[in-house]
Amino acid sequence: MNARSFADLLLPLAWAVLIGGWVLAVAAFVAIGTESCTKVAVPVAGTIEACQDTTAGAVIMLTVIGFVATVGSLFLWGLRHLLSVLAEIEEHTRSQR
Repeated sequence: MNARSFADLLLPLAWAVLIGGWVLAVAAFVAIGTESCTKVAVPVAGTIEACQDTTAGAVIMLTVIGFVATVGSLFLWGLRHLLSVLAEIEEHTRSQR
């Protein structure tokens, strides 16, 4: 496997990382970003429903996972470009001999 054929494999991988990462980020947002409630028995007051809003944590998770997916795909696109340039340099060098 030469550099050009390996570089051709990196483009679909970069798209998969970008799209898959954002899908995972949205899934984490939906899973985490809900209000969780529980019933607590208080001796004097009786049963009280205590709720906790986790939307802020979900927004942070969405941002972090999406940012990592974007940076990871940009890294793969950059690596693909680098390998393509190296393959062109190799071809040009061989043709000069």
